[in-house]
Amino acid sequence: MNRPDAVLRSPNRFPAAQGVVWVVVALGIPRLIGAIITVALRRYLGPAASGIFDLAFTPYKLLDTFRSFGTGPALVFERELTPVIADTAWTLNMIAAVVIALLLQLIAAPAAEYFRHPAIEGVVRVLSIAYIFASLASVHYFLLLRDLNFRARAVPPVGQVSVAGMVAVLFAVWGFGVGALVAREVASAAAGAVLLWLIHPFRPGIRINRDVARKILSYGVWVGAGLSLLYLSQNADLFVGGRIIRRARDIGFYSTSWTLAFMMAGILTVLVGNVVFPTLSRVRDDSEQLHAKLLTGLQQVSIVMLPAGVLLACVAPVLIVPVLGHRFAPYRASFVVLSVLGVYAAVRTLLGVFFEGYKAVGKPWLVPLYNGCKLVVLVPSMIVGAHHGVVGLALGYIPVTVLEIPAALGLVFVVLDVTPRQVWASIRSPILATACMASVTVAVETAVVAGTGGLDVAALALSIIGGAATYAAALYLFDRALLVEARLVLLAGL
Repeated sequence: MNRPDAVLRSPNRFPAAQGVVWVVVALGIPRLIGAIITVALRRYLGPAASGIFDLAFTPYKLLDTFRSFGTGPALVFERELTPVIADTAWTLNMIAAVVIALLLQLIAAPAAEYFRHPAIEGVVRVLSIAYIFASLASVHYFLLLRDLNFRARAVPPVGQVSVAGMVAVLFAVWGFGVGALVAREVASAAAGAVLLWLIHPFRPGIRINRDVARKILSYGVWVGAGLSLLYLSQNADLFVGGRIIRRARDIGFYSTSWTLAFMMAGILTVLVGNVVFPTLSRVRDDSEQLHAKLLTGLQQVSIVMLPAGVLLACVAPVLIVPVLGHRFAPYRASFVVLSVLGVYAAVRTLLGVFFEGYKAVGKPWLVPLYNGCKLVVLVPSMIVGAHHGVVGLALGYIPVTVLEIPAALGLVFVVLDVTPRQVWASIRSPILATACMASVTVAVETAVVAGTGGLDVAALALSIIGGAATYAAALYLFDRALLVEARLVLLAGL
């Protein structure tokens, strides 16, 4: 039995050189497979069922950000971790899970009334069960993250996506409609809890040390508040649009476009949170190392995210029907939704790297402050845009992004002393290569559509191949050393 003051460590620790490879393979690939399953389910179920689920999912995920009060990141931030700290964090999480689950039951009916879709109420009530499963193993998750033990963490994501995917497919085939998406969420949380308990030996005790709780919450509450405001800033479009835009199928198309746009962004966000934050936390007392690793992280994210977002924006006109199916065919003319969200996903993912720096230096309160200010601009923009349908809702992100970029660069300069010139130097080559890719992609797409009489599948395939080849060649010509560094980061970490 561990002493109360013993340092708590994960089993089978692996050096970062192995860890980064494992986080890419073990966390990135399951995330990608999960996104593919999501798109496949939505293709099968259609936009209406997707819209109902996403409207119900919005309040569920908002309250989920309150569930842990940021205790997980606080465990990562602590220099030494003892069982009493872990037990206190686990107990706080479980209490919060029960309270939040009960609260979600109370707001289920008002949420359905707010969005004007009665079917939402039942979906919200069932989703609340997932809170309990998720909190059972949340501390286990962060204990593995703290020690960069990505090999051990490889198992839960694979198990979750496999079990949840199979459950969802069965429910969809059995004709449960939106219930397939609900069952998938609950099954994922349950499978993750079981697997994390099997992998990590930590067995929590129910206890709360007041001093420890105060210390954890003094850091974690800001992270939790930041996550809540971040979620609101990411989903203000659904909170606003879901109320103003009456048709569930329109919301279903919009939210499915969001899923496609943020497919790669979601993977990279997981990688950033699992690699950049722990790495920066360990060098937070060395400003030179902190700057170097932050800029390296930003650069490596830009290599993938910039071309992914812009390529999606370019091929959006010919992607909707081949990927989403004929149930989404009426929305082909609304491809601008996907185009705008693709570019926005790229920009937001890059700026999100700065958040890890703020948390690493012990200033997590900047994250909620940042997102709170963003909401002040975002909500009015979404209200105006929603009155013009889903296209207007997406276009509402343009003025927000125009204001956000200089604000984010100014903040990172003031807080971390990273200059706009340094940021530009780190992402210049990926930006130039992406511009070349966009030109070739649009040219190929236009030529193929004209030559085949509007055959979307051919235009999509050839555009992606031409664009990807152009990007790789341009990046090699502009800065081949960058590709070498990317390989080193993958193998040896930041």
